[in-house]
Amino acid sequence: MTDPGIRWVLLYRTAADWRFSVGESPENVSSGVLPGTPPDAPVEAAQRDVRTHLRDGWPVPDDLTWRQTSADSWAAVPLSGP
Repeated sequence: MTDPGIRWVLLYRTAADWRFSVGESPENVSSGVLPGTPPDAPVEAAQRDVRTHLRDGWPVPDDLTWRQTSADSWAAVPLSGP
């Protein structure tokens, strides 16, 4: 991902909703809930929705590469640019 900008994205499902965290640096982390994405939505829908949601504040690449980190958690692999 580009500098300055997003360094990593974490997407995870809870019983109530899909949530995300975004890191620009160790000192600058944002998190939130994906509005309108139900907890039973497939991960592909949540990944699409988090990318769309993040575009309001950051230059986000069209195609983030995700890896599953636990049963209900995925992390975006840094890319070279938007």
